[in-house]
Amino acid sequence: MQTPENRFKAGLPEGPVQLGFWLALASPNIAEICAGLGYDWVLIDAEHGAQTLPGIAEQLRAVDATPPCSAIVRVPGHDPVILHQILDLGAQTIMVPMVETADQAAAIVKASRYPPHGDRGIGGARAARWGRYPAYVAEANAQLCIILQIETALALDNLEAIAAVDGIDALFVGPADLAASLGLLGADNFPALAKVTEAALIRCRAASIPCGILSRDERLVQQYLDGGARFLAVGIDAFTLAKAAGDMARDWKGRFTPRSAD
Repeated sequence: MQTPENRFKAGLPEGPVQLGFWLALASPNIAEICAGLGYDWVLIDAEHGAQTLPGIAEQLRAVDATPPCSAIVRVPGHDPVILHQILDLGAQTIMVPMVETADQAAAIVKASRYPPHGDRGIGGARAARWGRYPAYVAEANAQLCIILQIETALALDNLEAIAAVDGIDALFVGPADLAASLGLLGADNFPALAKVTEAALIRCRAASIPCGILSRDERLVQQYLDGGARFLAVGIDAFTLAKAAGDMARDWKGRFTPRSAD
């Protein structure tokens, strides 16, 4: 069997914008449900979610069983050991948070690729489907997709240098942490942050690197698409569940007629 094509990576340069959904609740059942709803990709959040390595593997299995949706794993940080472990679980696309310099970007690429282009250790495990992908080590680098997050003032300063690092497939603008880094937290700073994030997307497009972003605000989605976003997440499982359950509770309570005391 041949190592599967990375559908998400193949769709980055051209074609329709890829629509995504964020998975923070660390549930393979939620991953399976969301992957089957029509999204092009779902992101398993191991930076902020309550994730474990076995749990990530189960979520990857759930998404793999629901094509054509693709899985992205946001890793906790830059530690090569963690990168190796998550890649060995079968992740083909990883998103790495808080990347601020080209040197950091190059180190991530080196840790994620097999020799001679990197120093990832040979131990594919589930990634090689326990040997059913016999050429996995030779084919994995071509199917690997590395997305780096731009979410600090320093990262913005170095955006073009980071984008130019060989092996980086896409950048992802992180609005929340970017707001914190630039002193733009709070509703009053919404217009200023929207301008900063849109400008970052435009710079990515000018640097000829695909870019993405997360926004649950319908006011911004078209603006980000116009700015050149090639992949866009529009929801997070925890917030979606909380809103839907809350709306349902208010709706049903509004239908009840209070009973008078006997």
